[in-house]
Amino acid sequence: MKLYSLFEGKTFKIEPGLGRIKKACEELENPKSSFKSILIAGTNGKGSTSAFLESLFRNHGLKTGLFTSPHIVDENERWQINRNNISNHKLEKYIKQIKPLIQKYELTYFEASTLLAFKYFADEKVDIAILEVGLGGRWDATNVVEPEISVITNVSYDHMHMLGNTLEKIAFEKTGITRESKPAVIGRNQKEIIYWLKKRSIKEFYVKDKDFFTNQKELSLFDYRFKNIKLDNLKISLIGDYQIENASTALTTFLIFNEKNNIEYKENLIRDALNKTFWPARLQKLDENPITYLDGAHNKEAIEKTLQIMKKLHPDKEIIILFSGMKDKQIKENLEAIFKYTKDIIFTQIPVSRSIDESYIKNNIDENFLFIKDIKEAFLKGKEKAEKDNKVFLIIGSLYLAGEVLKNTSLK
Repeated sequence: MKLYSLFEGKTFKIEPGLGRIKKACEELENPKSSFKSILIAGTNGKGSTSAFLESLFRNHGLKTGLFTSPHIVDENERWQINRNNISNHKLEKYIKQIKPLIQKYELTYFEASTLLAFKYFADEKVDIAILEVGLGGRWDATNVVEPEISVITNVSYDHMHMLGNTLEKIAFEKTGITRESKPAVIGRNQKEIIYWLKKRSIKEFYVKDKDFFTNQKELSLFDYRFKNIKLDNLKISLIGDYQIENASTALTTFLIFNEKNNIEYKENLIRDALNKTFWPARLQKLDENPITYLDGAHNKEAIEKTLQIMKKLHPDKEIIILFSGMKDKQIKENLEAIFKYTKDIIFTQIPVSRSIDESYIKNNIDENFLFIKDIKEAFLKGKEKAEKDNKVFLIIGSLYLAGEVLKNTSLK
């Protein structure tokens, strides 16, 4: 049994508020209070930052809980202990345990997922839980914990129908995870975030390029500075300038936690943790011939950054894109970002009701593009064209699309 099976075919009126999840937690004797936690919010980079941070803690001997969303291939990915997915047996046990609370308080799927994470991590007695915010921050179900440190990677335009149509409004929602008496770490020096931290009277916060610094030497190699700590030639396995931003944000969070809890860090363990961190569908290389990458970027800023890195990696090659996305995303803006680099695009349809389809493409995109509904067929067509024309093949636009590609091993 999977948790999402309880929600299939149901529609929920999502009311902002933490009342439901708080009441459900109380009935389970507040498992969220039995472990230390770190909350991570932001428009882009939450998953990668969470993965780097988890790796740093685990490498230093702490038992870690990691809660992220959405899952890419298997729902079990959402709940991890020491980077191992929850087993089917344990997942079923917890679903049966929380099902009456889901029904009693009409919890949404994400609220139920969060409740399950709290109970699982409490039962497993984790030393630290890294919790990725699902949407926004202020009213997100994860925000019922009292985090040791709150992390905000950045703010950009996404989920605007829920969070507001200006960066200031979005920053207001995301800074809702901060606490006056606890540190915050900010992955990008953005005035909108700083404004709300000051408005919220956050006493202690650390901002990239103001309090901690990186010097990028190569695409995945950088020097790091924070307080009196100097670490040169740190290498990460994830590709991209923005992954250096994410890694340095995670490292700063880790060092602050250690300082507050009198834990000694070891440089060799930091290097090893950053170098071995893996996170799927983040410029993940699937094939060498033709060169094929998979990326879950689904908003304009993330897509632009991915394409910039593609050109750095392969400056002499043109790019062919396999694209799909959700109708409630800013599809036109996403495509504008892609059109700066290529118009060789194949559209496909993700098997969920919110996905763009052929009629959406015809009605909203001015030019004629190839649409292939079946993802496997579209993928193979893209690879065929990339090989024939000696181009780089990039699958991008949605984590749901990434999941569909990774589910089918014949597509790797």
